[in-house]
Amino acid sequence: MDKFKNQGLVGSQAFQIQNLFKKIRLTSEELVAIKETARELFGEKSGVWIFGSRVRPDLKGGDIDIYIETANIDRWFDKKIDFLVKLKDKIGDQRIDVIIKPIDCIDIISKEAKATGVSI
Repeated sequence: MDKFKNQGLVGSQAFQIQNLFKKIRLTSEELVAIKETARELFGEKSGVWIFGSRVRPDLKGGDIDIYIETANIDRWFDKKIDFLVKLKDKIGDQRIDVIIKPIDCIDIISKEAKATGVSI
């Protein structure tokens, strides 16, 4: 739990991230960076899911697939670029795919990302 104190996380927040870390092949620092960056650009109420190969412990490598749901869909393309730039500044240059949709979107990719992914 000490490594989470450096990120300002204590108690149940740190415990939740530790449990996520077991399901997702990303570091706790990467997960925190993803969530913080999404909330910064898309709002505190935005939902963030990691899906694809990074939630499959039986696989290796792969890009980071991120699904973001937000009520703040204005300028979504600009925000997507800003998100990728800020996130790569925090976690380094990695292959990252981001899908941004309005809250409660029911298209196929939205359903799949939420059904197979892990909410962070």
